[in-house]
Amino acid sequence: MSSRAFFAVFIVLVLGIIYVMKSSDNPPQTSINQTPKEYIELVEQRKAARIATEKALKAGKQRTDDALEASTEKSQR
Repeated sequence: MSSRAFFAVFIVLVLGIIYVMKSSDNPPQTSINQTPKEYIELVEQRKAARIATEKALKAGKQRTDDALEASTEKSQR
């Protein structure tokens, strides 16, 4: 394979990957041009969102457990 054909295939491959990334329904949240500081901030935001979701689920489960316990106490009386 000559170098000219190699570069043509390489360019088509790179452009195809870029097209797929841009046209997908769920594109990646990180950017090629993202600085390390921006990446760290993104990771911290994801972590904070995950922790908030876990706390909300835990609080909801606790309320459900409390309500279940209260209803069983009422039915036992």
